[in-house]
Amino acid sequence: MIVDDHAQTRAEVGEKLAQGGLIKVVAEAETSHEAWVTASKILPDIVLLDLHLPGLYNTVELLKRFSQLKRTKVVIFAGQSKAAEVQDLLAAGASGYILKEDAPALVKMALLMVSKGSKSVISPSLPRHLTRLTAQERTILRYLTMKGKLSTAAERMGISQQELDELLEHLVEKLELESPEKLLRWARKHGF
Repeated sequence: MIVDDHAQTRAEVGEKLAQGGLIKVVAEAETSHEAWVTASKILPDIVLLDLHLPGLYNTVELLKRFSQLKRTKVVIFAGQSKAAEVQDLLAAGASGYILKEDAPALVKMALLMVSKGSKSVISPSLPRHLTRLTAQERTILRYLTMKGKLSTAAERMGISQQELDELLEHLVEKLELESPEKLLRWARKHGF
């Protein structure tokens, strides 16, 4: 099922997905409410869900609703990405996060991977480190990028400078960066 508020996008994506016969588009929806009503009636295997939709539900609320449909999986289909939100949406129930700019073959491959049980399938154009960050690490990155200097981050977070230094060292190593300053630039670049 394709959910997007632009009819032309739904038509183009549907046409590209149907090529080759591996994927069958069974329904379309334009709003979040229409998506929920339609999906709950027909129980599609996968919902390709535009990130920003008009309607009653925001994306996280809609993901919670879709989680009630035991065999329906959701792949977010975003026009632009803030890498910081990717893991949050995967944690909220999405099985994948791909970009509208991705080649049709990559979109198909992501949908097929999700249909076979893969989780946390993300666009290859997103940073590969995203699925390795825990919720706590994402929160720490958000604190680090708040207005103010890096030197005042420990105070903003309510921890000691030594604890902050240990967290920074851990994140620098985990994300394979060279310094806390590069970590801060990486976090800002990716929307934390």
